[in-house]
Amino acid sequence: MSELPEGLTEKFHYTKVKKNEKGQDYVAIDGYINRLNDVLGTKWAWKINSVEWHHDIMPPTRNGKAQFLAFVHGTLSIVTEDIGFTAVDEDNDVLTTVRASAYRDGLGAAVNFDPDTAVKSAQAEALKKACHQFGIATYLWDETERDYIQAQREAATDDKALKRLAMLYTSSLHGLGPDEQPTKEQIIKTFGEDLTPDNMRAILKERGVL
Repeated sequence: MSELPEGLTEKFHYTKVKKNEKGQDYVAIDGYINRLNDVLGTKWAWKINSVEWHHDIMPPTRNGKAQFLAFVHGTLSIVTEDIGFTAVDEDNDVLTTVRASAYRDGLGAAVNFDPDTAVKSAQAEALKKACHQFGIATYLWDETERDYIQAQREAATDDKALKRLAMLYTSSLHGLGPDEQPTKEQIIKTFGEDLTPDNMRAILKERGVL
């Protein structure tokens, strides 16, 4: 498979990373779709292969309200290379682009009181799963990355968290391991001589870290 565009698997800005009710970090479906559109334009497609929903699998709520369980299976295709042109109509010499594409499947499931909402949520989950197979947002599976995002969330208003973020950011710039602490010289090289919270926060904002 030809290489995918680099921008496809770039990290999302930390403000796009939310926490669900279980405390897990996630990116909403619009973030994935915007990433596909921004990087690929029209060179991607999502095909729904099958849709199922059931009302007799999930138990009703205590007040007897039915719950619907939906399953969606889909395929995400991404154009990886324009190979060239071929004649499809010799008389009129009509040409069409020949493209190489990569395909990844995704399966999603969701429960809701409304069957339509259950299907929509399951489709969103299926598309996310397919995106993950192309490497989109998979960095969120790494505990170190999740810690970094949490530091970003807190550093906007908390100076202690800002110091922690500055250390993590400096470590990443200098290629340090998770157990290595940056030296004062490395921190100064990153932020300059002025290590006040206001200056470090301004630099991190300028660089898109905050």
